[in-house]
Amino acid sequence: MPIITRWQDIESLGGSAWLTGAEAALLADCQAGRECVLPYLQPMFMGPPAPDQAIRAEVLRYAIAGGCDRCRVQARGVAVRGARVLGDLDLGFLTGHGATVLRKCVFDGPFVATRAQFKTLVVDASRFRSLDLEGATIRGDGMFRKIECTGIATLSGAVIDGEFDCFAARFMRDAGHALNASRITVGDSVTLANLEARACVSFLGAEIGGNLDCRGAQFKARGQDQKAFDAYRVHVAHALLWGDIDPPSAQVDLRSAHVGDLSDDLKSWPSGGGLFLDGFTYQRISAAPTDARSRIDWLGRGCTFEGVFCPQPFTYLATVLREMGHDADARAVLSKREFLLKQAYRRKIMTADGRSGRNYGVWIGADILAFVHWVFADLLLRWVVGYGHHPFRSLIVLVLLIMAATIPAHYAYEEGSFAPNSGPILASADWQDHAGRSGNPAAQWSSPGAPGQDWESFNRYAYAADLVIPIVDLGQTAAWAPSTSRGPWGWHLWWLRWVFVGMGWVVTALGAAAITGIIRRD
Repeated sequence: MPIITRWQDIESLGGSAWLTGAEAALLADCQAGRECVLPYLQPMFMGPPAPDQAIRAEVLRYAIAGGCDRCRVQARGVAVRGARVLGDLDLGFLTGHGATVLRKCVFDGPFVATRAQFKTLVVDASRFRSLDLEGATIRGDGMFRKIECTGIATLSGAVIDGEFDCFAARFMRDAGHALNASRITVGDSVTLANLEARACVSFLGAEIGGNLDCRGAQFKARGQDQKAFDAYRVHVAHALLWGDIDPPSAQVDLRSAHVGDLSDDLKSWPSGGGLFLDGFTYQRISAAPTDARSRIDWLGRGCTFEGVFCPQPFTYLATVLREMGHDADARAVLSKREFLLKQAYRRKIMTADGRSGRNYGVWIGADILAFVHWVFADLLLRWVVGYGHHPFRSLIVLVLLIMAATIPAHYAYEEGSFAPNSGPILASADWQDHAGRSGNPAAQWSSPGAPGQDWESFNRYAYAADLVIPIVDLGQTAAWAPSTSRGPWGWHLWWLRWVFVGMGWVVTALGAAAITGIIRRD
């Protein structure tokens, strides 16, 4: 491609006769400061272009650069509609003169603007084989609305002071990157709404000063080991808008990303391990569900990376929910985190390196350790105090234990298997007389007019509470004891009372530890 920098270069190639009708119109309109509108607003994608539609890439480059003294482009810059650009358009390291506006154009070759500088770049409704703006600088907006690119579109390292708009753009490359905007810096918002991409869209390490709008986008990259949307370490000052999206079958990577507000549609996130949220942070959740059930389901899709559980998404979500005033939801999220942490710990024990050999002793030891951990560090903490996040659940457990202890206490008393818990009384003639002639001497002993009427009367509910709650003394266990020789209920209660006492101590201790914060909750 000849490099045209002066009018003499055009004259050496044939002067005005060398220019096509479209090229002559372009230069004339640029000198007059108006848009060049070519006759065919719907350019043909195939076949040779008409003379009044074809613009060679070297002529367009000459106009974008500002022309020369003989053909000076006005400060407004270049604006052309409906052109068929022939050849490779190489704007590398070029400084555009004024705005560069290309609408409804078809580029037969690559559009290359590596390290170029533009005041404004608009390429709406145009078609490219490939687009390369690596390291380019756009002092205004970069508008790529409704474009179609069959190859890779690269904007890595570009700087756009205004808005980067790819509304309804189509990136048709089938593998690798369809749109590579890694490390791009955008002063305003990035719009990917209604975008269609058949391969990866990457904003890795991008800095965005406004919103990142992905609503209605179609990320069609295939394969669970492929990325559909890569936002690793992206920084978005305002909001991430993610909704009305068919869940990508490939991966969405938000690791170590930060956004201001998270406004999402939970149905639009991928499932099956295709979402990565480790290190993802946000200041608040806006115009989106905040209930624990919905958010835990969302975190469940993205809390693992390479098979390893990552607790950070749960911890951070709980912090955000608490700051937003949703304390109950925050506690539910933290409880789920603890459940998954303990599950991951047991999985680690069960899949230790020793199990890969034939050391069956290690296998059995690991199984026993995992079982003990499951019972005492998981089930017990979960049911009694919700891993410390629901401490008053211990009161419910205590009530259930009291109800359970009431049953054997009731039947043991009814069958006459209770006796006063006092040695002198048991050895007294009055008690011996009642024990020898009554089927239920304890009931007769405390009846009106009986010798024990001034003794503590038996109450099955108070007795059960005395067994279970160690810090409460209702006097029942001190006054009455089950007998092991009068009936089966008394015999069973004799042994069960130690179980109830022990369980009561454990539940009470865990509840007190959770309430006072001894069990760490954050």
